[in-house]
Amino acid sequence: MTDFRDLILKHKGKRFCIMGGSPSLPEHLAGVEADIYISTNAHGIDLQAPDYLLAMDERNSRENCPMGPFLRERSDASIISPHAYADYQLVSWPQAPRFVLSGMVAAWAAYMMGAKVVILAGCDGYGGEHGYVLEAQKIARDIAVPVRLAGGGPLTRTWPEYDPSEKFGRYSEPAAISAWLGVEAPVKIRVRKPCYIRGADRLIGWEGIVMRHEVARQLKHYMVEVL
Repeated sequence: MTDFRDLILKHKGKRFCIMGGSPSLPEHLAGVEADIYISTNAHGIDLQAPDYLLAMDERNSRENCPMGPFLRERSDASIISPHAYADYQLVSWPQAPRFVLSGMVAAWAAYMMGAKVVILAGCDGYGGEHGYVLEAQKIARDIAVPVRLAGGGPLTRTWPEYDPSEKFGRYSEPAAISAWLGVEAPVKIRVRKPCYIRGADRLIGWEGIVMRHEVARQLKHYMVEVL
C-alpha cells in the first residue's frame, strides 16, 4: 500500500476523464479526448481501459460484495481509496473524514495528480437527485482547474458542458496543491498494541508511514510509537 501523495502532480498537464455509472457513459466517452482515465467503482472498464480505479465504499452496493475484490476481478489498474484494499490510499480529501461521492473525489484526485482539465463522463448526477448537485458545488471549491461535463445534465449548474474544440492552454501548477502538500508531514510508526489503522487491524510490530492525525488516539493510549 502506498500513500496517494505519491501520485500528486504525477501527470502534470494531462487531460483526465472520470468515468461514472450513468447509462449515458458509452455515448459520452465516444466524444471525449483524454490522456488519463479514472474509473469510479469499475464503471466503463469494458469501454475504456482505466489508468486508475477509485472507490470510496467498502462494499459494492449493487453487487452486495466487498469492493476491493470486486474491483480487482475486473481490472488490474491501481486502486485509489481510503480503505485497506487500496494500492494508493487516500488519507485526506475534501470534507474528510466524511465519505464524499466517488465521482466527486475522483475529480479532485485528478486535479491533485496534475490534470489540466477534468472531464466528467457518465456523471448525470442521478438526475439532480440524492444531493449530487450540492456535492458538486462543495467539491468545486477545492478544484482549481477547469472541470467539464460531457453530455450536459444537472451538474452544469456547477461546471460547463464539455466541448471537444475547447482549448485549455499550457498547464500551470495551482499554488493550492503545494499548500495542500505542506499541511502535515508523515511519520513512521510501529504498533505496540493491536489496533485499527488505515482500514485494517494491525498487529504488534507492524510498521508504516502515516499522517500523525490518523493515529492521534493510538498515540495517546501508547498503542503505537513514532520511530
